[in-house]
Amino acid sequence: MSKVIYPVVAVLALIALAYKIPPLIRDPREPARRALVAMLACLAWAPAMNTPFVYVRFDELIGVPNLARLIAHYGIIGFAVSVQLLLLHWTVENPPRRSTWLRLLAVGAAVVAMAVFFVLAPLDTSLTSGFTVRYGDAPYMAQYMLVYLGYFVVALVDILRLSARFAGLTRQRFLRAGLRLVSYGAVFGLAYCLEKGFYIAARNAGYDPIPAEVQQQLSPLLTGPGCVLMLIGFTIPAWGPRAAAAGAWPRRLRTYQRLHPLWELLRRATPEIALDPGRSRRVAVRDIEYRLVRLVVEIRDGWLALRPWFDARVAREAVEAAGAAGLPDDEREDRVHAAVLVAAARAKARGEEPVERWTPGPRGGTDMAEETAHLLRIARQLRALEIPGTAGTERMAAR
Repeated sequence: MSKVIYPVVAVLALIALAYKIPPLIRDPREPARRALVAMLACLAWAPAMNTPFVYVRFDELIGVPNLARLIAHYGIIGFAVSVQLLLLHWTVENPPRRSTWLRLLAVGAAVVAMAVFFVLAPLDTSLTSGFTVRYGDAPYMAQYMLVYLGYFVVALVDILRLSARFAGLTRQRFLRAGLRLVSYGAVFGLAYCLEKGFYIAARNAGYDPIPAEVQQQLSPLLTGPGCVLMLIGFTIPAWGPRAAAAGAWPRRLRTYQRLHPLWELLRRATPEIALDPGRSRRVAVRDIEYRLVRLVVEIRDGWLALRPWFDARVAREAVEAAGAAGLPDDEREDRVHAAVLVAAARAKARGEEPVERWTPGPRGGTDMAEETAHLLRIARQLRALEIPGTAGTERMAAR
C-alpha cells in the first residue's frame, strides 16, 4: 500500500509546490505564503521519504538503519507546524510573535528529543514496512513515539480549532470548503495517532492487539487520505473558482442553445434587438457568459417590442388548451405566454393589430438567474408548441 499511496501524495504536493513557489518569489515577506510553501514542501518530503524505494536507498547511502524513518517523521511534524502557522495567519490579523515562537519552540524541542531517543534505540535493521511491529516494544521507542505522536496530536487539535474558527467566519465559498477539508484531514491524522499510540502502549504492556499484517497497512491508509484532504483544502481557494467556472461553461452553453429558438422568434419579428445581427448566434462558444446575458437582454427587449400585438383571444384559447391538456398552473401560464408571443410575431409580420389587446401583469425574475429560468420555461413551451427553432418561427411568421 505504501508503494502507491506515498508516491501519489508526494507527486500531488510537488505539483502544488511548483504552482506556489513563483508567488512566494515575487513576495517573500508574506508569512502566510511562506507557511504554505513550507507545508507543501514537508508534505512532499515526508511521503517521499516513506516510499520504500527511497527509504531503502537513503539508508544505504547514509549507512544508518531507519534514519529515513526519523527524517520522514521530521517532515510530518514540519508539515504540522506549517499548517498551524498558516491557519494562524489566516485567522488572526497580525498575530503576535509570541504565538509563532511558541509553536516553533515546541517543534524544536520535539525534534531534539526524537533525535536523542532515535540514537539510543537499537534500530539495527532497516525496515520499510513493519517498523512499529518490529520495534514497538524496543527500548526508547515508546519515548520516541510518545514525543512524536504527542506533538502531532497537539498540533492537530490546534489545526482543528483554527480551521473550525475561520470556516465559521469567512464568506468565501471555496475557502470555507477548503478549511472543512483541512478539518477532515486532521481527523484522519488524529485517528493515525490514536491507533499508533494504542498499539505502542499495548505492546509495551505485553499485548499484541492488532495482527502484524493489518498494522503494517494502517499507517498509509490513515495518513494518505488525511494528507490528500489537507492538500486539496489548502489549495482549493486558488484553483476552485477556475474549476467551477470551467464546469459552469457547458451548463451556460446548454442554456444558451435552449434559449436560442425564443430569441430567433423575437429577432425575426424585431431585428433591431440584435446587438450583432451579422454574427451566427446559435453556435457561440466563446465569452459564453457575456453572450448569455446579452441573449436574455435581447429576448426581453423583443418581448417588450411585441406587446402591442398581444391578442387577448389567443391568450384565452391558450388557457383553454392548456387546461384541456392537464398542465399544472405554472406550466399553463408559461404555455399562454409562448402562444401569445408566437401569435404576436405572426400578426406583426402581417401588420395586423389585435382587436382586443392583452396586457398581462409583469413577469420575469428579480435578477439575471431568475429571469433566465423564466425564459427557459417559455422556450420549453415553444418546443411543446412544435416550434423547435428558426425554421419553425419562419413558418409561423409566414402564415
